[in-house]
Amino acid sequence: MPNATQRSPVTPLKRTRLVDEAARALREAILNGELSSGTRLRQVQLATQLGISRTPLREALMKLEQEGLIELLPRGGLRVALLNLDEAVELYDVREVLDGLAARLAAQRITEQGLRDLKRHLSQMKDCLARQDAHTWFVAHVAFHDEIFRASGNGRLRALLSVVRLSIQRFHPVLLTTPNRLADAYREHREIFEAIRVHDPEASERLARAHIANAKEIVLKVISRGPVAAVAP
Repeated sequence: MPNATQRSPVTPLKRTRLVDEAARALREAILNGELSSGTRLRQVQLATQLGISRTPLREALMKLEQEGLIELLPRGGLRVALLNLDEAVELYDVREVLDGLAARLAAQRITEQGLRDLKRHLSQMKDCLARQDAHTWFVAHVAFHDEIFRASGNGRLRALLSVVRLSIQRFHPVLLTTPNRLADAYREHREIFEAIRVHDPEASERLARAHIANAKEIVLKVISRGPVAAVAP
């Protein structure tokens, strides 16, 4: 159990929808790297940290297991799902197609407000790059991609992203192990934005797919080196 001076990766809940709130808190702790790949999840400790009973906690953990973020251990118990090479390949292959299509459609359909929102998220990423603030960068990065999917005007496409993005966010801490990745990613996002701004569907799709392919290459290299449970966020 952590002592009083240690910062817990999860904090007590204050709202009433305990299962959803517990799932959200744990999901965020996993996706931002505070609960790293392979971490053993001890229900008594988590229930205490979240300030809830074990019943809603178990339901929340079941949700995260269905989302692929945690997994059962062979002899019982739960852990944060290990980052898997085959899973990474599959997810990035799907994500590349989805992001490319979303960017192509966005270049054809985006509104002036959508362009302003994209530019705002891009500016936030630039500010985070100057401060080397990887956590806030990631928030702006997700918002940038979400805006492209909104601008696509394709509800089916957006529904598919919600599942894929939730899983693929798990690899964000791995990307941060690569020097200059934030700078390279900012350049890639800026190029995507410019292609969408001038309403060039072909260039938008090509650049969006290249961005995901670059991320995939980095993740596969890191995972191939060996166990990634110790990868720092």
